[in-house]
Amino acid sequence: MKRNFKILIIFMVAMVVLAGCKNGNSSARVENKDANANSAVENSKETSKVKENLKPVDGAVIGSMSSYVEDREVWKDFVDEKYIDSAKRDFGIHLPRILLDSKDAKVANDELDGLVKDIKNLYTTHKKDMVDDDIGINSSFSVYQDDHVLSVMVEVANIWEGEFPIYRVFNFSLPDGKLINDQELMKSMGIEKEEILGMIENSVREEQSMAAKIYYKDVTDSYYIYNPCNQTGNILNDLWDSYDYKNRQIFIDEVGTPTLAFTQYLNMDMGQLPDLLKLKIDRFNKSGISDEYLRMARRLGVDPNNEKYKAFVIYLGSAYDENTLKAPLEKLHAWTSIFTNYEDPNLLISMKDGEVGDRPYLNGEECYLVIPKYKNTSVSLKELEITKDGKLKEVENLYLDALSSSGITFVMQNISDVAPNGKITIRYRDDTFAFSPSISLKDGSLILPEEVKDGEKILDWNRLVNEEGDSQTMFDRIMSIMGKG
Repeated sequence: MKRNFKILIIFMVAMVVLAGCKNGNSSARVENKDANANSAVENSKETSKVKENLKPVDGAVIGSMSSYVEDREVWKDFVDEKYIDSAKRDFGIHLPRILLDSKDAKVANDELDGLVKDIKNLYTTHKKDMVDDDIGINSSFSVYQDDHVLSVMVEVANIWEGEFPIYRVFNFSLPDGKLINDQELMKSMGIEKEEILGMIENSVREEQSMAAKIYYKDVTDSYYIYNPCNQTGNILNDLWDSYDYKNRQIFIDEVGTPTLAFTQYLNMDMGQLPDLLKLKIDRFNKSGISDEYLRMARRLGVDPNNEKYKAFVIYLGSAYDENTLKAPLEKLHAWTSIFTNYEDPNLLISMKDGEVGDRPYLNGEECYLVIPKYKNTSVSLKELEITKDGKLKEVENLYLDALSSSGITFVMQNISDVAPNGKITIRYRDDTFAFSPSISLKDGSLILPEEVKDGEKILDWNRLVNEEGDSQTMFDRIMSIMGKG
């Protein structure tokens, strides 16, 4: 028994020695593993520290929380005692200081130093113009912070020179303090690059539509041109021409909502988009193709994914007085009853200034319904005229050149028996297509380019058109433009 016990002890010692020899080369890996574990623990501690240190930021927009931002309280440096209270109020003069210890934070603070200098110069220049205790200069900032990002937005408004507000956006990754662009910011919120533009487009269209329903729902005269929906296309065009994912235009506001600091679009004093546009994303509706186009394409045997085709057009008829206007609107009503739950389309009508007074008159009699392929397509109408050499050229028209709608649009143009007097341009991002629908003098058929499909056969019009069915708002609006409303 003792002999067997000794053998067992010797065997166990040998196994320990052998194991030690095998593990000799892996000690570094064990150390690295421990180091990685320690690093993870440290990062976890850092994240927890960031979370625990969040506190309201005095001077920032109410609801701002951060451990890395403070108000500079710049009024202490240059504002006279008389205006101190005005400068300290919620809409006074507040600018942030970034407390992150990084090169990018220093760059941001240097940029903010420049804004401070500009405000001081404005104060000095207009001090003599100030009335009572109103400084006439406003600057504010919002802050959002979570475990991964710090987002700061600064707004500076100068009423003395009548300028639109200036916005500065600073987004940092945490805890390294590096500046990140829009794509990286949205990635931190689970939104991929290819989703960003569609998210902005949808938010623009929804904001414009909501404003139109609130403020222009019952506008039935020529002032329809001020309807925000008649500027949606221009805003989208401006977006496609200027937006860059590498810029810092999107920030997270104080309550955690992604927001675009959009350069306000202003054209001929008509239509404005809010400077700060809250962004929404619909995870259940990612397709850019409109529901109406998709349904029509399936019924008419058109491949909805074929990039060649740009839109459907339905000829509704001619209108030049009260009696003739009813027929096109009855046909339109039949279509909306099936496809849009009776919601009226946007409206682009060719009209010009009258010779007597400033009341415009109708310059187009043929009515068309344009159904673009993509729901966020911009739709514009330009006036054409025939030159001496028989060619068509665009001519200036105040009531058309400043307008551009989006999506399904009712168009009135084409009073010429020789050539169309209007050009419709539809654009979706980088894809722009222009065409001029017209009616054949031989058989009355609709003449369209190959890329635009005739949607006439989508419905049995004889069965669906009802003499008592049309949109009273559309009728009143067009009658007013005809000078009879």
